[in-house]
Amino acid sequence: MEELDPGIPLRLASANVHSKVFDDEVVILEMRTGTYFSLRGTGLEVWKLVERNATPARISESMGARYEAPAGDISSAVESLLAELAEAELIVGDPSIESNGAAPEITSKAPFTTPEIERFTDMQELLLLDPIHEVNDSGWPHAPANP
Repeated sequence: MEELDPGIPLRLASANVHSKVFDDEVVILEMRTGTYFSLRGTGLEVWKLVERNATPARISESMGARYEAPAGDISSAVESLLAELAEAELIVGDPSIESNGAAPEITSKAPFTTPEIERFTDMQELLLLDPIHEVNDSGWPHAPANP
């Protein structure tokens, strides 16, 4: 598994990585390979912190402040998930960016559950054959606006 520096901010690995949050799940699509992923539970919160360029250490700290579990268990689960995301080429460490991964205010701690990630390759051929197009409020396909 990929080892990330705990003090270096994280970011999406490329413009080929797209994500969308649906209630308690985030679906992540890697356009180059056509592979998509589902993150649920605490994995959704980890992803949100990655999108804010948090460091791995800050993500573990934030999760520890939010959830009730031994710090080592939380750190291990977060490190494992981040390594899997890095190995799938969804995230990378980037020392040239500034971290914005502030921990949310916590009023009470919830029980910690291990982040869940699933990888799907069943639509790779279809996604690679017909790439997803940008969509605006009028839907797709749409005629470009005349200047």
